[in-house]
Amino acid sequence: MERYYITEDEKKEVIEQYPTLECQNSIGMMIDDYMSIKCKILTGACTYKSGAKNEYKNCKILNR
Repeated sequence: MERYYITEDEKKEVIEQYPTLECQNSIGMMIDDYMSIKCKILTGACTYKSGAKNEYKNCKILNR
């Protein structure tokens, strides 16, 4: 079953386990036991595995 994490309230449940969701405009999608997270800013997206820790802060799209 798929579960989406889009709003702040939805993200609060899993933000500690998946800190990448702190990314502005991030969307999380949980499928079974796999979390896919995308940080979307207008023209692109950076995707990270759950073990990426703080790598999302180095996303070129976010650092424009």
